[in-house]
Amino acid sequence: MKSTLLELIPAILLMMVATAHPSEIADKTLAAQVEAYIQPYVEGRNFSGALLIARGGRVLVTNGYGMANYELGVPNRPDTRFHIASISKSFTAAAILMLEERGQLHVQGPLAKYIPDYPQGDKITLHHLLTHTSGIPNVNNLPTYAEKSLLRLNLSQIIPLFKDKPLEFQPGSRFHYSNSNYNLLAFIIEKASGKQYGEFLEENIFRPLGMNATGNDDGSDTLIPNRASGYVPAGMQDVENAPLLNWSVKTGNGSLYSTVEDLYKWDRALYSDTILKKATRDRMFTDYGGFGYGWFVRKKFDRRVVAINGRSPGFTSSLDRFIDDDVAIILAANTYSGMTQSMADDLAAIVFGQKYASPQKPANVSAASLENYSGRYQFDQDFTFNPGATVTVERIDNTLRMVTGGSTSYLIPQSETTFVDRLFGGVVSFAKGANGKVTSLTWNFGSDFKASKIQ
Repeated sequence: MKSTLLELIPAILLMMVATAHPSEIADKTLAAQVEAYIQPYVEGRNFSGALLIARGGRVLVTNGYGMANYELGVPNRPDTRFHIASISKSFTAAAILMLEERGQLHVQGPLAKYIPDYPQGDKITLHHLLTHTSGIPNVNNLPTYAEKSLLRLNLSQIIPLFKDKPLEFQPGSRFHYSNSNYNLLAFIIEKASGKQYGEFLEENIFRPLGMNATGNDDGSDTLIPNRASGYVPAGMQDVENAPLLNWSVKTGNGSLYSTVEDLYKWDRALYSDTILKKATRDRMFTDYGGFGYGWFVRKKFDRRVVAINGRSPGFTSSLDRFIDDDVAIILAANTYSGMTQSMADDLAAIVFGQKYASPQKPANVSAASLENYSGRYQFDQDFTFNPGATVTVERIDNTLRMVTGGSTSYLIPQSETTFVDRLFGGVVSFAKGANGKVTSLTWNFGSDFKASKIQ
């Protein structure tokens, strides 16, 4: 009898493995795919941060990668705090809607109610600010921004930086992403509630949701435990410390810090009435021309997704919520490499069994080709980011780097003619004429932007 039982035990165990918990087996397969996808980014120092993927209220993958501080050798973990940049906008928009539910403001009301002397403030509504349709220029693009961003400023000092600048278009006539809109919304939150921006969020969102690792960086000298240091790409594989920034200049549009674990609590709250009523949440996720209230509203893989991503010196982040599938993909990074901006799409493809592009090892490109690509190029007037701008491509030993404005990015070769721009994450490809000489480059950020070689 004893020997018979002992013989049966291995078979029973095999049956348990084969028949029990199929979801756990699938989760392990998914986790392995995710790890295989991410590791090349980590090894190339193009991703250092934390990740969380969840479906149906279950966390499928969560992990930290790379270093929170390279100099001290401190690794990133899921509970590491990162500056989340523009993901902050989702909280600012929610705060405005909370105040509307309480009858303390109206989204269709004019900006002039809160800043009576704001130029055309009677025509600009809170709805315009929330949806980036106000026409107010982006404070980040102003000549004084770099200097002012080093100082600790309150909102009454930030708003005059752009207040008297001409509108770029009539309010409501079109969309143009502008951080200034959310500086103004933070000011309105303070006026309507009588609380400081960070204080209001703490009392009404973070504390009720148990988001104990999330807060507002007001630019003071207060220590933030467990916070990652920010880095930017240097050369082909190195990183260096990010430029200095006092985060107070980003109040309302990018001043919050959080963890992937806390951001998942935010995701869960947006499926319930804990913070906002369903009717209000539906309005928040309405597509007003590509942008809702604090969120981009898109389709991916024929699925509805509301998403917001952020990028500020030293940090990138993304929060994608496939709200009909109850899937969340959350990334927070302390590397300012634009290559991380495509990771959320690829991770979603893994989750939904769609095709995605695995990171490639750098290709070998001949020295003659690299020399041929060197020169100055000029974009057309339809270049969204800076019409008519010029860029310089330089050969440095066996590498290429591209200098545009005050930024320098190394180009990682994917083939003889195609490169990935390490800083901004775009794809740069070179075209040749009949004589074999390079005539132009195309910089792709979802759309192609062509620059002709001028010397």
